[in-house]
Amino acid sequence: MKDKIRSNQNEITPVHLHLELKSEFLTEDQKRMLKRYGESSTGETICRDILIPSDMPLHNLHYAIQKLYGWQNSHLRCFRLPEEVYQKLTGGTVKGWADLVGVLFQPPSESEEDIFWDDDYEKGNFNAWLKKKYTGPYSYGGELEYPEFAKRDVEQLMDHFKLLDVRESFHDYIDRTKKDGGREIKILRQAPLIELTLEEMNSSITIEAGTEDLLERLEVSKVLASPNEMLDEKRLFPVTRELIYNYDFGDNWTITLTKEDDCRDLLASGLVSQEEIADANYIVLHEHRPVCIHKDGVFLLDDVGGLSGFADFLETVYECKDRRERDGARTWAKSLGWSEKKIASTRIL
Repeated sequence: MKDKIRSNQNEITPVHLHLELKSEFLTEDQKRMLKRYGESSTGETICRDILIPSDMPLHNLHYAIQKLYGWQNSHLRCFRLPEEVYQKLTGGTVKGWADLVGVLFQPPSESEEDIFWDDDYEKGNFNAWLKKKYTGPYSYGGELEYPEFAKRDVEQLMDHFKLLDVRESFHDYIDRTKKDGGREIKILRQAPLIELTLEEMNSSITIEAGTEDLLERLEVSKVLASPNEMLDEKRLFPVTRELIYNYDFGDNWTITLTKEDDCRDLLASGLVSQEEIADANYIVLHEHRPVCIHKDGVFLLDDVGGLSGFADFLETVYECKDRRERDGARTWAKSLGWSEKKIASTRIL
């Protein structure tokens, strides 16, 4: 089943997104490497500003992010809300979460085949393949994200656990064992899954897919609110002012996305021109694809150990005195698609 997300191109408008990749674990030396060789103005972040069609779903934004940062779509990813927003929406309860499955959150069944329904790259030009993915018209060809399927899936989970042993949290278990030396995790009570808090559920059963991943068929501009848009508790959308994109759960690349009202700040700082914005708007509206209007930082690569590992890689490539080690690091990186070529922002996508 394939569902076209939107067909009326006259409804599409350009939306400005700011993407900021950051790590809490950078040393001063690593920040210096990112600033000196990674072309990061702060030495702490790698940023992109893009204009996207207003009907672009999270699913297709994922492919654009891969191209924007130089990754090869070779690891798992997810879109999530900031923790405080997630807790507020769900009330920290299983029922609060279950009510939003199929509306905002992915169903509990772990079905990689469904989530990655169009990850069909086999050979040929990888960048051309990516471009087709982030260029509209956009469609969803999976199954589980449709509300009727997602609701059925979560209902089956609740039916399966009509009564279960509620266990103490691992944190409580550690604290208790320090005091009384107990070795077994305590069973606190028995209760239906639907009556538990999310913390109690996560302590008692394992949901491999987790409960926080957002539906990727959702349109980015409907999920995100710009600074001048209202977040109204009486209606669900828009949901948040920040969105988290997490790629490669080992390297743990974490990007914070925000939606801007306009491009005024970039224009005022001289980072883009009025002509560049006009050209980008034309491409978004007439070619139905996103455009990068500003970048701060070079392209990255997979399997390098996150942002701190990338900073160490830059030090090896540009400052290591051992030529064989330098050349070996560069050859390895290029085998993963890394490029030192300077590409104008507007030509990235």
